[in-house]
Amino acid sequence: MTNSIKEAESLMETVVKGGYCVGCGACSAVENSPIRMELDADSKYQATLDIKDVSSDFKKSVLEVCPFSDQSLNEDQIGKDLYGSHATMHDKLGYIISTYAGYVAQDNFREMGSSGGMGTWILSELLSQGLVDGVIHVKERKDSEDHSMIFKYSISTTLDEVIEGAKSRYYPIEISEVINLVRNRPGKYAIVGLPCFIKSIRLLTKQDPVLNERIKYCIGLICGHLKSENFAKMWAWQCGVHPDNLESIDFRTKLEGYTANQYGVTIKGEIDNKKVAIQSPPLNQLFGANWGWGLFKYKACDYCDDVTAETADITIGDAWLPKYLNDSKGTNIIIVRNPIINELIIKCRLEKKLIVEEISPQEAIASQSSGFSHRREALSFRLFLADEEKKWRPQKRVLASNSTISDLMKTRQILRMDMARTSHSAFNESLRHNDFNIFKNQLDPIIKEYKRTYAQTIGRKVLNKIKKYLKKY
Repeated sequence: MTNSIKEAESLMETVVKGGYCVGCGACSAVENSPIRMELDADSKYQATLDIKDVSSDFKKSVLEVCPFSDQSLNEDQIGKDLYGSHATMHDKLGYIISTYAGYVAQDNFREMGSSGGMGTWILSELLSQGLVDGVIHVKERKDSEDHSMIFKYSISTTLDEVIEGAKSRYYPIEISEVINLVRNRPGKYAIVGLPCFIKSIRLLTKQDPVLNERIKYCIGLICGHLKSENFAKMWAWQCGVHPDNLESIDFRTKLEGYTANQYGVTIKGEIDNKKVAIQSPPLNQLFGANWGWGLFKYKACDYCDDVTAETADITIGDAWLPKYLNDSKGTNIIIVRNPIINELIIKCRLEKKLIVEEISPQEAIASQSSGFSHRREALSFRLFLADEEKKWRPQKRVLASNSTISDLMKTRQILRMDMARTSHSAFNESLRHNDFNIFKNQLDPIIKEYKRTYAQTIGRKVLNKIKKYLKKY
């Protein structure tokens, strides 16, 4: 048995069996890999291994490219190699040159985007400037493709094709199929992805000279967590479209007159054999909108410490800061690590194509405060819980500890993990019985307990204010 096969089996025994596979597909993208990406019972991509499917040409490491393997480089190590010579290291943002907030004023990029339009704009600019020949990003599958999944990674080579990939997709995707296309299609590429996906791309390019030559730019997306396919089905069902009849979804429909974080979804599908397009009200009026609940979350996401895609040349996210929220058209946070991209932003800012302002790293962190709290301080406690089970878990840049958060926060973490686990099984039961209420009813007791932890926090804050007031008199 070769070392490569032993490594593949080790990956299955540790990362996959432990529930830490995020379904990125990097292990399957290794040359001649016997690993395949398949949807599991909870509609999440997971790595699978058929030992009978091993080629004699399979000689490269799968552990070195997995973002959750202990044998792969971490974000600090990758970042230092890429940006250490010209950027400043920041504990929570990685290496940075500049941090901005703003939006695209050029054409209608902002209107088409989930937020300020920066993601699609930077891809279009890289393509139009000749810096890349193609863009690798998530788009809707074509009707001619025989597959149940709505979205997948695709390659766009024209501006019109790039624009088709605008907006966020909270949906399971994997990279192995498109990476094999890149191997067989010479050219310069930019790729868009979540933090763990960009990390896996960086690891693949270190292993594979062809990919290293062809993938020139990585564009990262600030991430809360990855969702299973059933997240989309949950919204469709509440909009009157049965999950079996869902054809497409816009996860970020901007609603005029509402704040930027009060967006809806647009569902396309069939009701009574008739094609429909239904726009929802703000999602906070439906069940399941609270991102903190972690419904349909991959377990791996609770063991990630990278909020801002620290290995990406540029990271783009939502500017969840009070001064930007009232603009329903959306505003982006922009974290730049690549000097070529930074010069491009400065140039286009002067040309009024971009309306952006420099912000401090602290403001960038504040825009994602919940994410950092969950992925750093609270992660220490989740790692502590994992160690208590005496089972393998990935090594992180955060140390396991039982003392980084309060007892109330510990309760909240346990309930979040419980909600995530229950959401998968409860929704599957709802599908089997064709009854959405089963899903809600199984989650409701956990949600009520979770909400009580916030009521206790508010109560303590009020009590502290009263005590401070009384001390004055």
